[in-house]
Amino acid sequence: MKDKRREDAWTDNHDVTLAQTVISHIKNGSTQLAAFEDSASKLNRTAAACGFRWNKELRHQYETEINDAKFFRMKRKQQKRDIHAAIPVLPTLDDEPIMPKYEDAFRQIIKIAKDQAQKFEQLMHENSKLKLEIDELRSQKETVNIVRSNEDVATEDLQTFLKIMNRARNLTSLNLNV
Repeated sequence: MKDKRREDAWTDNHDVTLAQTVISHIKNGSTQLAAFEDSASKLNRTAAACGFRWNKELRHQYETEINDAKFFRMKRKQQKRDIHAAIPVLPTLDDEPIMPKYEDAFRQIIKIAKDQAQKFEQLMHENSKLKLEIDELRSQKETVNIVRSNEDVATEDLQTFLKIMNRARNLTSLNLNV
């Protein structure tokens, strides 16, 4: 009997790609979930499959590389903190210290956030209006269906009544002829 091999079995190249991607994400301060999404697109698999493979089969093989990546990330964060500590902080009119280069950027970010919050509120209001309209249309549809059903019953009753009347007329004309 031949050895059966799954068409979608993990290859060594897939394992290496997955491991490199996860370690790269750890090194750059990203999450493993993002790494699984990234790997999934590279390997034409689901993120869940990549996460399962990583946690079940590969993680323990790459402990050293994971620790190195975490150490690298920690060193980079420390360097960034050291750089930001070296930037002079100037007082503003409110005597709140703000880094001079970032003050306009902060204002723009706050303005954008406020605009987005306002748009979100508008969309939520519009969404609730549309939900009410959908409910009203459903109610109208049910009413129309009931009316149509009643019309169908009335039409059927009328046809039955006309048949009865025609039979009665035929019976009466037969009785008169006798």
